Amino acid sequence: MKTYPQLQSVTPLDDYRLMLVFGNGEHRMYDFKPNLDHKFYRELSDIKLFRRVSVVDGEIAWVTGQDFCPHTLYDDSIPQ
Repeated sequence: MKTYPQLQSVTPLDDYRLMLVFGNGEHRMYDFKPNLDHKFYRELSDIKLFRRVSVVDGEIAWVTGQDFCPHTLYDDSIPQ
């Protein structure tokens, strides 16, 4: 089983991208835009809501109740 570094911080950027910092010191960029087509995340297309993301218990979450798997964030992000 693959082990993942713990997500430490998230910073929302322009164009629905997220800058992620993991416990191993890696900085990675994740493009969240493709997820906005899913009805669960659709309301996050409001950039003001999207920017209200934070790390909660090792995963990202928004004030509107959505969350996202940290393993997917790591696997599908680009090292910076």
